[in-house]
Amino acid sequence: MTLDQNYALQAVKGIKLSYDNGVKEQLEQYQDNRVIGFYTTPEVTEIFTSTEGLSGFRKIGNLETPPTLALEDGYSVSLTEERYGGALTLPENVYLRAGKDGTWKVDAYLERQRNQLMKEAVHVMLTDAFSMINDAFDGSSFLAPDGAPICGTHTWASGGTFTNKTTAVLSAEAVDDVVEYGGDFTDPSGKPMPLNFDTIIVKKGSPNSVLAKKLFASGIYPTKVADINIYEGSFTIIETPYITGANKNFWFMRDSSLENSLIFGIGKYPSMNEPIIQENQAIYSSITAFWKLGVANMPFDIYGSDGTATS
Repeated sequence: MTLDQNYALQAVKGIKLSYDNGVKEQLEQYQDNRVIGFYTTPEVTEIFTSTEGLSGFRKIGNLETPPTLALEDGYSVSLTEERYGGALTLPENVYLRAGKDGTWKVDAYLERQRNQLMKEAVHVMLTDAFSMINDAFDGSSFLAPDGAPICGTHTWASGGTFTNKTTAVLSAEAVDDVVEYGGDFTDPSGKPMPLNFDTIIVKKGSPNSVLAKKLFASGIYPTKVADINIYEGSFTIIETPYITGANKNFWFMRDSSLENSLIFGIGKYPSMNEPIIQENQAIYSSITAFWKLGVANMPFDIYGSDGTATS
């Protein structure tokens, strides 16, 4: 039976809800990934001020007016969302002519296109989000508020420095060194600001992943967040496939009690717009999305190694 244009148009509209819900559901799973700070936002541009210290609290007399504390201003970071998109096209010959052929299933054809586009949209979003981890040492795409790579030597706006990078290969001793570093961490004014690096991030299936589980999560089964494994051993181990193969020696530690400095703000999940009949009678339906990402705070919550040490 030949399908008329109205039926085909309704068929395209019919996949919109399942596509929108499917993409949103898949991406919402990653909001508890513990590596990148995913969130939704109505704001096109957001301005963040990096965290610094507060000074001036002291002993005062019984009748003395308490002094106003001096906030040590941090860096200002502005992030603006960008637009992303793709489209589905249902050619006229598919719905009008090939619809007569029993071997052609227009609904199945649309479903396959929907599933492939859903997979592609999710892949692009997650690859974009985790590109911050892959770029942590180079800084070619993402920089901390002070202009340094995410993992490197950082300079507080109010003075002083800290270094959240090593080249050590993953080992129990290297992890102990990071834990010790966190215990001795101080804020820009020199006051103790201990960090609790309780999370280890590695590439899924890499030698680092195998070693981390042997050292810190032996016999522990993972909780799954989509295709990310989370092991709750003596440390929480995050296995993610989004660290690239070229960067399989990378490993990171995070203080999970702190707000994530690496953020990914979703203004609009990938969703289908109303289908449009083209001049060539094909039915065109676009999918668009808006998101922003970047380093919103000084990245003292994360410590990384590129694993390049030879000894």
